[in-house]
Amino acid sequence: MIRAFALLVAALLAAPAAGFTPDRAAIFVDALRANGCAMTGDEAPQALEPLGLEASEVQSFVDILFGAELVMLSDDQSRLMLTDALCQAAPEGSQAMVLAAFAAADRATVLERWAPDFTPERGAMLVGALRTNGCAMSEAQAAEILPALGFQPIETRDVVSILLETALATIADQSAGGAITLAEALCAADPAHDSATMAQALNDWAAADALAAAGEGTE
Repeated sequence: MIRAFALLVAALLAAPAAGFTPDRAAIFVDALRANGCAMTGDEAPQALEPLGLEASEVQSFVDILFGAELVMLSDDQSRLMLTDALCQAAPEGSQAMVLAAFAAADRATVLERWAPDFTPERGAMLVGALRTNGCAMSEAQAAEILPALGFQPIETRDVVSILLETALATIADQSAGGAITLAEALCAADPAHDSATMAQALNDWAAADALAAAGEGTE
């Protein structure tokens, strides 16, 4: 699976969750096609939010379509692009491709409840990169800085999500460049404590998620 626009999705919804249909995926594909068969993170909120598409759905759609080789990322990972076949397909053909992608997906895997997948040490490394960059980082800066540190989109999304969920960071809207900013206390903290801080953040998130899951189970 792949996470395109990691900071964008974090801005829309900190913790991705499953909940989607092929028909709604087709709406997402049509939005990309209407935008020239490609879309940047800056363009996505204005294009997708009026259609009622939530970040959780977009996450699932990108994962499934990427697995079916129907979408790809530009070399600099700034644009999500439809493949030529899907871009040029007629409505019936496009719908058939989307349905086939869903049918081929491992639904049990895709529909698992989201959980962050990174170590406290990796989280500390990203915090350190933010601190070195003035305790803030725009989407454009992230695309330039983080790959050099070995961060892939999925890992970036997960760390950013936990930082936001535990109030260790905030994120600006896309008109401000989608910048993520460390909380003042974390910005000023001793870097030697960053791993412990991220370990506690992961524990806090897990406890809150367990309560949320228990609540859902009683509904």
